[in-house]
Amino acid sequence: MEGEATKRLTLAQQKKFYYALSPFNEPTISIDPGETVVIETQDAFSGQVRKEGDRRDLVAMPFGNPQSGPIYVKGAEKGDTLTVEIKEIKPLIGQGATRIPSYWWFLGDAGSVSLNNFLKPQLPHGTKIIPIRDGKVYFDKFVLPYEPMIGTLGTAPEIEAISSDLPGSHGGNMDIPDYCVGNKAYFPVNVPGALFHVGDAHAVQGDAEICGTAVEMPAEITLTIDLAKGKKITWPRIESSEDLISVTCSGVGRPLEEAIRIAFVELILWFEELGVNRWEAYQLCTQTARVRLGNLWAVAAKFPKKYLDATDRS
Repeated sequence: MEGEATKRLTLAQQKKFYYALSPFNEPTISIDPGETVVIETQDAFSGQVRKEGDRRDLVAMPFGNPQSGPIYVKGAEKGDTLTVEIKEIKPLIGQGATRIPSYWWFLGDAGSVSLNNFLKPQLPHGTKIIPIRDGKVYFDKFVLPYEPMIGTLGTAPEIEAISSDLPGSHGGNMDIPDYCVGNKAYFPVNVPGALFHVGDAHAVQGDAEICGTAVEMPAEITLTIDLAKGKKITWPRIESSEDLISVTCSGVGRPLEEAIRIAFVELILWFEELGVNRWEAYQLCTQTARVRLGNLWAVAAKFPKKYLDATDRS
């Protein structure tokens, strides 16, 4: 894979990591559409957890999910679609880490920090250093498959900076396991150059990322980034060898139920682009589609491609 790359972005070259996906971030590198890029990314803990007993220093580094880039894609304009083929995800140091945060949305919300400080619950820190080798992830006595994915990636929003902890229509922190090797991701372009950000690689993660941290690892990620000129999408999409996948998220004024509804509307509109009647697609999804969760905000609606004629879906 590496031999095909025309550009490389190392941790040393990155120098400054970004903790928000923003139209105001200065591009780190610039590429032509269709180029392959090898990108080194830091883990979600900003490299602060490397051995048993390490703790996050939230004074020195209060934010998570550092982003490499942004990558400026020449010719990208608002109303285009950025396509990102995920070619390879390799651990940089042969290990990852996980922990139990002081709060997470499965047990409460950000305001729960004050409640935790008041009640002082016996919540273990749960830090684990996880070796990764020979296609396996060694989680204590449990041997898990190495199934790498990218937790946070996307283009810059048009007029605001959005924390790399949060998802949105631009992408961001979705933690959808389908952002994995072999799949192609699609993102709306909102600003000139698209300003593509990437980071937060995981060695393995289940649906919903229940405790808030997967096996977080620094990684070397190989991507081919291209452009579909004049093709406008509203939310991110993913295409695997087997499925068409529409990604949305909950948020202010949008509960999870509404996010699922939007995901299926977007999926059905994708079918229309492929020549399928929307009401037929609506009924077809009822029989065959699947839903999965990324983190507790992001939703993926999946439809098996085998039921559609083979057509160009770029």
